Amino acid sequence: MWLLLASVLAALAAWQALQLRQQARRDAWLNDELAQRAQPPLASAGCTSDDSAPLKLLVLGQSNAGNHGPSVGGRSEQSQVQMQLGGACVAVQDPLPGASGNGASIWSQLPEKLRQDGLKRTPRIALLAIQSTTIEDWARPSSPLNQALRQELKALSAAAWVPDMVLWQQGEADVLSGTSSAAYIRSWEHLLRQLKAAGVHAPVLLARSTHCQLAQAIGNESKSQALAVNAATIRGALQTLAQQHDQLHLGPDTDALADLTLRRDGCHFSTKGLDAAAQLWSEAIVAKLLPKQAQ
Repeated sequence: MWLLLASVLAALAAWQALQLRQQARRDAWLNDELAQRAQPPLASAGCTSDDSAPLKLLVLGQSNAGNHGPSVGGRSEQSQVQMQLGGACVAVQDPLPGASGNGASIWSQLPEKLRQDGLKRTPRIALLAIQSTTIEDWARPSSPLNQALRQELKALSAAAWVPDMVLWQQGEADVLSGTSSAAYIRSWEHLLRQLKAAGVHAPVLLARSTHCQLAQAIGNESKSQALAVNAATIRGALQTLAQQHDQLHLGPDTDALADLTLRRDGCHFSTKGLDAAAQLWSEAIVAKLLPKQAQ
C-alpha cells in the first residue's frame, strides 16, 4: 500500500516538474516575442485630426491581429494609422507598433473602410498582438503576455484613454493545440474579469478566427478532420461566451475568408485577404455603433 502511494506521489511530482519546465519554456518564448514587437519609427509624427471624438479601439490577438500579412510596396504608398502608445498618439504605417511581425496588418486598411461604410469618427488604435498565442497565454496571471496586457491597460488608463470597443482576433493557436470548449471559456472569463478590473467595460467583438490549414494537413484526411473538429469547438466556445456575457459580442466571421487567394500560407491573410478582413471588421464595428444604419 505504502509502496503504491509512494509511486503515485513520485509520478505526480514528475508530472508537475514537467509542467513547470514546459511553462518556463513557454514564458521565455513569450518574453522573446514581446521584446521583438514592431516599434514606431524614431521620427514618428503626432496624430493630427479634426475629430474631437476619435473611435478608440483596443485590438488584441495573435498573428492575424498583428503584422503578418505580406509586406507592401514603398512606405509612401501606405496609409497612416493613428496609434495610441501609452500617453502618446502617433501616426504610423505598417508594421504597426505593439504587434509581432514585420509585414502588413488588417488595421492599416480599417480607417478607409470605416469611412466608406459611413462612420465619420477617426479610429485610434492601441494594439497588442503576438503570433501563436493561446487563450491561456492571455489569461494566465503569471504569463508574460498577461503581464504585458496589464501594463498596457495601466498605461492607457493613466493617459485617460478608455477604449470604445475591444477587437479580439484569436483562436487558431487553440485549434492547433486542441483546447477544449470549457478551458477556452474559463480562460476568457478570467480575462474578462481582468479587463473589467482595469476599467474596460466597452463592448468586446469576438472574431470567429480559427482557420489554419497546416501544410501537413493537406492531403491528410484524419489531420484535416481533427482540425475541423477543433475549429468547431472554439467557434462554439465563442458563441457561448457571447450568449452568456453582455460585454462580449460576436464580431466578424473571418473564417469565411478561407479561399486560397485570401490566405498566403493556409493561415495568414494574403494582401487580398487583409483587405477582405478589414472590410468584415468595418461592417461589424459599424453594425455595433450604427445599428439602424446597418439594417
